Amino acid sequence: MSIHYLDNSATTEPSKAAKRALTESLDTFGNPSSVHSPGVAAHNLLESCRAAVSAALGLRRMNGSRLVFTSSGTEANCLAILGYHASKDRLRGGRRPVVIVGDGEHPSVSEPMLRLEGVGYKVVKIPTVGGELDFDALREALDGASGRVIFAEFMLVNNETGALYDVRRAASLIHSAYPDAHVHCDAVQAFMKTKFSPISLGVDSLTVSAHKIHAPRGAAALWLSAETVKKKNIAPVLPGGGQEGGLRSGTENLAAIAAFAAACEDEKAHFEENISRVSELRERLDRAMLGMGGSGVVIKEPVKHIPNIVNITLPRIKSETMLNYLSGRGIYVSAGSACSASAGRLSPALAAFGCSDTEIDSSLRVSLSHTNNEEDIDAFVSALADGINFLARF
Repeated sequence: MSIHYLDNSATTEPSKAAKRALTESLDTFGNPSSVHSPGVAAHNLLESCRAAVSAALGLRRMNGSRLVFTSSGTEANCLAILGYHASKDRLRGGRRPVVIVGDGEHPSVSEPMLRLEGVGYKVVKIPTVGGELDFDALREALDGASGRVIFAEFMLVNNETGALYDVRRAASLIHSAYPDAHVHCDAVQAFMKTKFSPISLGVDSLTVSAHKIHAPRGAAALWLSAETVKKKNIAPVLPGGGQEGGLRSGTENLAAIAAFAAACEDEKAHFEENISRVSELRERLDRAMLGMGGSGVVIKEPVKHIPNIVNITLPRIKSETMLNYLSGRGIYVSAGSACSASAGRLSPALAAFGCSDTEIDSSLRVSLSHTNNEEDIDAFVSALADGINFLARF
């Protein structure tokens, strides 16, 4: 049976370049913090990887900013959010500090926000109905804040709908109203799929992850602006040996980081080609969906989106039922975020988009990569049509 993997927003297959770099890095076995020759060699490899990931983020010079390696995008987001809280006594005196966040964020953002709320912060959610940040609501939140706005977070690309949010505009509004506020961006799903840099977005910190760009799991990075570093606005949430500039203790996973850097270089070298390829596949999928006529399938189409992610609503068929059917045909998609799916809960991202519980419970996410081909698209559409005809009877 042929395999058709269309769940690239959950994780991607490691590229040849990433696998090669991982294997070769195992010969550089020293601890990067050691001062002897094997340690120095490991340190040099680590710093060359840091430069490669930074370059992929459009940073030719760091100019006082810093790139901190972590184990995952979740850890990087938590370091930004909880590390900002831990860096100073932000609850002292006056009114409750205000934190602003987009509605329907990834659990690695929404869960730390709940923790902040539990210790006394006021968390204000900005609606994202239809895949757009509600800027009227953002202005109202800034103008009517009951306390000082100190932190904000917005994802650049939604991991379930592919919506591309105007983070640059949001960051500009927040900094205009509250110049000292820290704006963080979860760019995990956007990295190497649309053009941006932390500087162009005007944010103070930004997260990217390895396993979304054809590197193995186990490495991610948090970029911190020069001002954030200078003011020491992020404190470590993992105290210990003081690695990564004292911000993330624990011996670095050099093999995963080396694979991450190699994937960055590979994706950067073929960026335009890869974007074009995914766009062609998305157009083929959209045409095929339209060709299904009265099947009842509805595509959730954000106003602005990347081509890699398409979310569809099935006609009166539960997601889990269709997933099992497609899996039996060798076609692998998802019902949304792997994190939400594993928790057995309805997607907050789709609820924020404006979907009803019934629509959420009948949604599929198809996520493309430049490694996919026309056969993958055609096989999915054919199996989906067969599945609707078969399952609708029950």
